Amino acid sequence: MEGKDMDIHFHLDKELKAGEVDITVTANQKSAEVAKIIDYLQNYQAEIPNVIPIKTADKVLLVKTQDIILVDISGTQLFVYTPQRVISTTGRLYAFYARLKNMNFIQVSKHAILNVDHLISLEDSFAGGMTAILTGKLKTSVSRKYLSDLEQKLGL
Repeated sequence: MEGKDMDIHFHLDKELKAGEVDITVTANQKSAEVAKIIDYLQNYQAEIPNVIPIKTADKVLLVKTQDIILVDISGTQLFVYTPQRVISTTGRLYAFYARLKNMNFIQVSKHAILNVDHLISLEDSFAGGMTAILTGKLKTSVSRKYLSDLEQKLGL
C-alpha cells in the first residue's frame, strides 16, 4: 500500500442497528500496512492515557506521556527518558509501547521507541540507517527496518 492511493467507500446498510458500524479492510494480502490500519481502527476510540504509571525499584512514578522523549531497552532494563530524569524499570519494550496507546510514539529500532513530538532532526548514519536527535540532546539510532514507518509518520 506504500506509495499507492487507498480507496475508501461508504456503503449504507439499513440492516445494521443504530450506531453500529461494520468495517472491512480489503487487500490482496495481510501486509504490515494492513495490520497497522486494523490496529488503528481497533484503537480508534480507545482512551489515550495522559499519564502512565512506571514502577521503579522502590516506588511507582506517574509520568505524563507528553513528557516521555525516548524509551530504550538494554537486556531486561527499560529506560524512560523525560526532560527531568531517566527512569529505570523492568519490562519488555513491546509491552510498554502497547501501554502508551499514543499515536505520537513510534518504534525506531528493536531497542527504542521515540516520541515524534520530541524529534528535532534526523541525520544520516552508518549502514543506511539514521540517527534521531531528540529533546535534551538525546540521540538514538533509527534502523533501516523501521525508517520507512518513521518517514511515513512524518509525512516524508
